[in-house]
Amino acid sequence: MYQLEGVEFARLMKREFSTSFETTYATGSIPNRFDCYAQGLKADDFSILRFGARFEDGLRINNMQDATHVSIHFQLHGCSDALISGFDATSTMNRGQFNLLNCVNPVSSFVFPKQKRYEYVCVGLKPAFFNEILLSCGEAYDNLLQQSRGARPFALFPDNKKISHLQSSGLSLLTEPPVADSLRNAYIKNKITELTLLTLSGQYETRIPTAVNTADVEKLHSVKDHLDIHYLDSMSLRSLSRDFLLNEFKLKAGFKKLFGTTVFGYVQGLRMNHALTLMRSGGITVGEAAVITGYLSDASFIRAFKQYHGYSPGTQK
Repeated sequence: MYQLEGVEFARLMKREFSTSFETTYATGSIPNRFDCYAQGLKADDFSILRFGARFEDGLRINNMQDATHVSIHFQLHGCSDALISGFDATSTMNRGQFNLLNCVNPVSSFVFPKQKRYEYVCVGLKPAFFNEILLSCGEAYDNLLQQSRGARPFALFPDNKKISHLQSSGLSLLTEPPVADSLRNAYIKNKITELTLLTLSGQYETRIPTAVNTADVEKLHSVKDHLDIHYLDSMSLRSLSRDFLLNEFKLKAGFKKLFGTTVFGYVQGLRMNHALTLMRSGGITVGEAAVITGYLSDASFIRAFKQYHGYSPGTQK
């Protein structure tokens, strides 16, 4: 396994800066070992990091140092192990999982197995911002607030949880905000607050064992990945079942269990968010947006758009 020190890895990443909200882009590679990219956004109260890579060999990064922050980690593809100072055990993140960690002056070591696609989004919260959110949650979250104020490392969940459909939608809106540039910073801050509350809300839920066969979980994630790209294409449950070697019952029940929505409910959300992007970009009519997103009439498109977004497509928000 190839090894790098944290400072070596940081020097390897070539960074570029944009002019909006301190956005950074970075890429790094070692031939026949790995290539990766990082897209980051920093504000006063939070940061967002999207990291992706292809590992042609296993990689270990030692002694990566960071400032105190609350990390909400969403593993989109691939897997990795992390040993973070202040935590007794190694944290393993697998595809489709998330957790919230309070990291106090962390020094971390990461292990990335050989894999073709690795990707995560990490939302980092400044402690003061996180504490403000906890204060708004009431007495049920006093224990977490005390741990945070006392600068004590903790994980919100002893075992990682599955990313929900609502969290997935929130992450999509964070990376592509459907608002004017003048509203972008305020919109992102409010979305991060919403995403944090969705994450915290799972603390007191009863943990129900999944009924999805382990062998089918990877297939269902592949279905979701396919829909993320091909959501504008014509499709049916029968064709998806055939293409991904799942019977229709397993496809319908398993998708709902894993992602909290039906297959076509998920497609509907992707199409409506795409329609919103189209309408905000200008130069396109309601009728054209209806055709692009698969509606046979303007009226049915307008009705679906209003039901999903809460206002008509001709209304500027």
